[in-house]
Amino acid sequence: MKSVLFRKSITMLAVFLSVAGANAVSAAETWHRADSHHFTIYSDGSAGQLEDFTHEVEKFDALLRMIFSRPAKDDPAKLTIYLLRNSNAVDALHKGAAGFYSVRLGQTFAVGNREFGGDRTDLSGKRVLFHEYAHHFMFHNFAIPAPAWFVEGFAEYVSTAEFKRNGDWTFGFPAHHRAYSVQNGPNIPIERLLSDTYSGMNGAETSAFYGWAWALTHMLYSDPDERGNQIMRYLRDINSGMDNLAAAEKNFGDLGELERSLRGYVRKSMGYSKSDKSIPYRDAITVTTLDDEASELVELTLDRLASPEPMKVRERLVRFAAERNSALAWLQLAELDYRLAHRSEGEAEPPYDFTAAQGSIDRALAIDPDLARAHVLNGRILLEPFDHGEEADEADESLWGEARASFLAANRLDPRDPLALYLYAQTFQRTGERDAMVGPALETAFGFRPESTEFRSALAMHYASEGHYDSAIALLKIIANNPHSDNRSAKDAIARLEQAKAGGGPVPVGAIAIESEEDEEESGASTKAG
Repeated sequence: MKSVLFRKSITMLAVFLSVAGANAVSAAETWHRADSHHFTIYSDGSAGQLEDFTHEVEKFDALLRMIFSRPAKDDPAKLTIYLLRNSNAVDALHKGAAGFYSVRLGQTFAVGNREFGGDRTDLSGKRVLFHEYAHHFMFHNFAIPAPAWFVEGFAEYVSTAEFKRNGDWTFGFPAHHRAYSVQNGPNIPIERLLSDTYSGMNGAETSAFYGWAWALTHMLYSDPDERGNQIMRYLRDINSGMDNLAAAEKNFGDLGELERSLRGYVRKSMGYSKSDKSIPYRDAITVTTLDDEASELVELTLDRLASPEPMKVRERLVRFAAERNSALAWLQLAELDYRLAHRSEGEAEPPYDFTAAQGSIDRALAIDPDLARAHVLNGRILLEPFDHGEEADEADESLWGEARASFLAANRLDPRDPLALYLYAQTFQRTGERDAMVGPALETAFGFRPESTEFRSALAMHYASEGHYDSAIALLKIIANNPHSDNRSAKDAIARLEQAKAGGGPVPVGAIAIESEEDEEESGASTKAG
């Protein structure tokens, strides 16, 4: 899943003016890495600027936890962020984007920029990342599904937070970049806003959806008597099975009156919270300057993950791996070749040929036998014969055991890598075998990466096969409510589970098929956040 914040007329300060080249990042850049409690952040800017930014995102996390009473974990799964010079550099990775949040199988990351907004209607790079991190925060801290308007309205509402060096902070400042779409965009009736996703909307409708979702969220949180409490009651009612509009009317009042109040609210001056009391946060931050080899590997890793020209990235990776002969370089090349082998028919020649990927994996493991992700990819390649046409019927059944051994080896080397746990459990789900470790493995993987559709749906399948329908349905509802997609497969799966729940009896794992891809992407019209 990749959620994207598109820019509209972003004003760039002269200090940040530059034009991105053919590649997203220049091979000559020196990169820095910041490590904090919740983040690993790479930047090709100055070390001081990176340290300041890392303090801000940790403060933002602490503010969200304070507002929503969510304590920080002692050892959380960190989010990786790549911080580029400006929106042009991000645009080279994803056309029209000033920042994005990407969830892939075993890899979650965000890409943002260090650009300042020129005026209050512009989108600064920091605001983009705050919006995207709000989605990540919700995945990790809210167990109940939320409808599309609140998912996006919440992210817009919190993204305008500001923190000063002296400890002062503001929260809930009006999102002026949404003013145009609210004032001049197409009308979004309150019933549609509350019950729809923006999947299928055109650009103007999408921008209006974001604008009105933000405005409704701002209005409800600004109610002096409620301060958002009615939103939590509304979400609980939805998750107990109440119809969306009925839950809204119960908690927000008559929908016609709610719409009139909302139209009036956006025409007047909006308030916001301000405090001069510093927010306690995890402030231990280490910034490291990377050497030339490590800097180039960061650039290549980012381009491998996000570049629209993978073959050009491959040429650079081949040269880099040959020159440096490092295990990590060979692993990056193997990951790219594995992905290229899966391209649609006619693009990969020949398709599903993993010889190159396997060769690079062998080189990586020869240099570093303890490289966990190399063992993971080795196991995935072993299972490829079961996935492709006529080969699947002739595949050697012993490969299941060999793949499991690879995943277990990876888990021993890196117990915090959720991908090895997920793939190990998947081998039993795919063959229909029972194993006592499937449930714990999937629960642990999901705990590390609840934003992953694959991890979430696999755990839902496991719960359904055990007859735990309510738990399975709760997991799938978050997929079904994804505002970026119609998610028909998740909705169909929920309907089947509801029927099974009424009739009794466990549901076979294969009865729940959630459509997802190795690299799910979400994008939309200009000026929207995702």
